[in-house]
Amino acid sequence: MKSRETFALLAVLFLSAGFASAQETGWPDPTINEVLPYESPGLVNGPFLGRPKATSMRVWLQTLEPTEFEVLYTTQLPLNRDPVIVKGQTRAEDGNTGIVDLTGLEPQTRYYYGIRINGMLADLRASMQSPWPSFRTLPVAENFKDEQYNPEGRMNVRFAVGHCASQDPFISGGQYGSTPAYSNILDKHADEVMFAIVNGDVIYEAERDGTLEGVRNNYRLYFSRGKSFSQLFRHVPGMFTFDDHDVGWDIHGCGQIGLKEGPHLIRDTGLRGYRENLAWANFDGPQTGELRFGTARVEKGSDILFDPNADFSQLDPATVSTIHLGNFTRVAETPRRRGPAPKNAGVYGLEEVIDAQHLRITPAPKFDEELSYSIGTHHYYDWQISNCHFFALDTRGERSNRNPKKRDDPSLFILGPAQEKWLLDGIRNTSADFIFLISPDPWVIYHTAAHVSDAPDADKDDKGDGFPSFVHQREMLLKAMDEVEKPILIFTGDVHAAASVKLSDNVWEMMCGPLGSTGHPLGTLGNPPTGGKWSSMGREVEIRWVSGFPNNLPYQRIRNTFYGVVQVNNVLKVASPEGDEPQWMAFDEPTVTVRWHDGYNGALMYAETISTMDAVPAK
Repeated sequence: MKSRETFALLAVLFLSAGFASAQETGWPDPTINEVLPYESPGLVNGPFLGRPKATSMRVWLQTLEPTEFEVLYTTQLPLNRDPVIVKGQTRAEDGNTGIVDLTGLEPQTRYYYGIRINGMLADLRASMQSPWPSFRTLPVAENFKDEQYNPEGRMNVRFAVGHCASQDPFISGGQYGSTPAYSNILDKHADEVMFAIVNGDVIYEAERDGTLEGVRNNYRLYFSRGKSFSQLFRHVPGMFTFDDHDVGWDIHGCGQIGLKEGPHLIRDTGLRGYRENLAWANFDGPQTGELRFGTARVEKGSDILFDPNADFSQLDPATVSTIHLGNFTRVAETPRRRGPAPKNAGVYGLEEVIDAQHLRITPAPKFDEELSYSIGTHHYYDWQISNCHFFALDTRGERSNRNPKKRDDPSLFILGPAQEKWLLDGIRNTSADFIFLISPDPWVIYHTAAHVSDAPDADKDDKGDGFPSFVHQREMLLKAMDEVEKPILIFTGDVHAAASVKLSDNVWEMMCGPLGSTGHPLGTLGNPPTGGKWSSMGREVEIRWVSGFPNNLPYQRIRNTFYGVVQVNNVLKVASPEGDEPQWMAFDEPTVTVRWHDGYNGALMYAETISTMDAVPAK
């Protein structure tokens, strides 16, 4: 903590820079509030915004040590003028992170906010000229209703989306410690978008050693080095999905009951870090539970898991994905387990909660053993704004293993049975006009190893990341989606590329990225044309636009980045006959426009517009 003498010097320097100018940018009055410099050891990362609603907003931060903090917020600056104050606590068991929910807010209203620790207010601005952090709550139908021209109270919806933001140019193909794509979203679109989605591969494997602390160090590094990320989500609420790099590396089989030892057993260690640092920003549903870790005793031939230190009395089986026995720990960046594997290591299913210390699992273990375990939970979620229904998928944590020799094997799946049912029920029963799937992995664009392989057919070998390796489930889902007479846009990631692809009459794949990772050449996408018909594992699709990095360009030289801004055009703001408040006129057939922007400078690169008129009835 700064001494009062140091603070006094800072105050003098601040005043000499021009107090009037500081007041214009919303600096708290230093005569009332001491100002804690952002680089203070008290505040490590954050604050970040998430889970945006019309009457609430969630705030996250991380401190050096477990500590109490306060969030101050108000509709007018300065903050010291009668703010609302909400107290919070960072906890050691959560990696010194903490969240608070600001509730009872007014819809479609801008709020300024700050963080106070030990009585000192943190300076959260990027510079003295930057505006004080603020956020805008979501609107509600009542803000737009017009009995004659917009009786349903529809509103325009806009959000930003992107994926893949590596910071390491040597290990994982990243370009920046602080990607300009995040800065351009903040500078050019912060007042336009309601929220921003990072669709997987938010972090890569730096600092990891196979332990939870290594995962936490990875997030600390990415948040502290990624100044543009931190500034964006200090002003714009975020939501997230996870993919392979967020968990650890390419993992297959996390949800395949009966699968034995393997790197997939690191899943819940990676997801614990994800939940502490990113998943707090997402919405919950009845399928959402907690991750559980422990040490249990199992016996040969018995289907009973016994943990004398557990309390399973509140465990809801509907929130459980799979149980992992013998959690995986590896050495540095190699997929080798640290030490010998437990004899019963593998993926198990939950059959029954017997009592507070006993679970019935399947299959029955084959050896007497005491070993570590983790109980996974579902990480898919959905939310709806106006006539737009969003479904954020988990395409990593509940998948089966793959079979590259038989991609249409009906026993293989990328979405587990619970998630598949949730998704199909959701898209069939929603009242929304537009359906948006946020899928961390691609549906028709391949992800091959062509950019790092000299094999002549490397561009034809989908390495198993996305739905092209799970063709049976992909085709079943696409058939069901095409039968819904509504536009369905699937925003995908994983591949370091941008693309607009028409999959069927009513379904599109929109790939918006990479945000920071080095771009992939066309060979890594399966060598699609830069426009025209193309076959993706037996499905003919239309490539409308793709970031066409040629295959003769070395991987390390591809520096293009992209992000997407999506605008749903439901209403038009027009003058009113009385000349006072404007009125909102709803379009008979609303449209959605996806815009691809250059990550370097924000320039518009391509746009695709889809109307509700384009939806084709089921045949």
